[in-house]
Amino acid sequence: MRSCSVLIPAFNEAANVAYVVAVARAAALGPVLVVDDGSSDATDQIARYAGAEVLTLPKNQGKGGAVVAGAAYLQTDVVVLLDADLLGLTPQHVRTLAVPVTSGTAEMTRGVFSGGRWRTTAAQRLTPQLSGQRGVLRRKLLEVEGLAESRYGIEVAITEHAKRCRWRVVDVPLPGVSQVMKEEKRGFWMGSGVRVKMYTEILLELFRGWARR
Repeated sequence: MRSCSVLIPAFNEAANVAYVVAVARAAALGPVLVVDDGSSDATDQIARYAGAEVLTLPKNQGKGGAVVAGAAYLQTDVVVLLDADLLGLTPQHVRTLAVPVTSGTAEMTRGVFSGGRWRTTAAQRLTPQLSGQRGVLRRKLLEVEGLAESRYGIEVAITEHAKRCRWRVVDVPLPGVSQVMKEEKRGFWMGSGVRVKMYTEILLELFRGWARR
């Protein structure tokens, strides 16, 4: 059985990260690492208090950069990636993401929300390739071209690389799981601005992927 750890990239998630850390620790897969991506709030302190190991980046690198930093820091065969703002997550969900990869039947799993908040569930059904909840072989994750620069386009970069390299990918349902919306975390206008930035970075990564082909 391959060794496993949990990696949680987080930027200004002081209000949400402790819950995800607690669930990840309860899954008992291995080390739980939070990468604090240059937060201006107490994300790093709260994650550490919740029991995670914390890697603090001096300035914001974007989600892609945070994941690369964390994956390079960890030493396990498999990494389970979890967003820091999840709701309804259970230890069994985390283990479900890990098992196909730790057992050797897949190079990557991809979690798909169902039965949670309708907006996040609908978004995942339309674009499951954008799911941030994954189990993946760490060495293969670090081979993804342009991952460190992908920012919010990280899931696109991983998905495109997996297709090109013909990874065995298993979609696993995450019933009852959803996320805190950006507008809820930062207010309507600021949250909407972050959402526009996210979609822009996703589109940029799509264009980069097409160029690599």
